[in-house]
Amino acid sequence: MVKQYQGKVRVVYKNLVVHPEAVMEAHLGGCAAARQGKFMAYKHAFWDQGFGAYQAARDPSKLGGENLRTIAKGVGLDLTRFEADIKDAGCQKEIDDDMRELDRFGVNGTPAFFVNGTFIGGALPPDKFKEIIDQRLAVAEASGVPASDYYQKEIFEKGEKKFRSKKDPKPN
Repeated sequence: MVKQYQGKVRVVYKNLVVHPEAVMEAHLGGCAAARQGKFMAYKHAFWDQGFGAYQAARDPSKLGGENLRTIAKGVGLDLTRFEADIKDAGCQKEIDDDMRELDRFGVNGTPAFFVNGTFIGGALPPDKFKEIIDQRLAVAEASGVPASDYYQKEIFEKGEKKFRSKKDPKPN
C-alpha cells in the first residue's frame, strides 16, 4: 500500500516485544539484519518461515535459534556478522529504547500504527487504512508545511506530547 503514495508516506518500525521469552532473539535478528541493510527481507521471511510456521505447527523452534539462522542465510545475510550483531549490546539497547518509546505513547499491543499522530490500535482492512492515510495526508498538505518538517512542526512542536486516537481527542 505504501508504494501507491509515491514517497508521501514513511514507515518506521519499532520493536514491541510482547512475548520476550519466545521472540526476543527474533527481534535481535531484525536488528542484525538491519545492520546489513536487509531488515525488510528478514522481516518478511521471518513472518512466513518463523511466525507463520510456528502458527501452523505450534513448534516453538520456528521462533528462534537454528531457524533464525536458516532465515538469515536465506535472505543473504553474512551469518558470522549476524551472530555477532545478535549478541551485540547495541541491538539489545535499540530494542529497549523502542520499548520505552512505545510505552511512553501507551502502545501495549500489536499491530499498532500512528498516522500523523493519530493512533490506530489493531488491524484494519486496507480500504479503511487507506481512508485514514488519505485524510491525514490532506490535512498535512493543506497546512503548507513542507512534508519533511510536518511531523516535527505540526505534531510535536504544537504541544502534542502523546499520540492520540479519534476516541482520545486533544483537550482544549
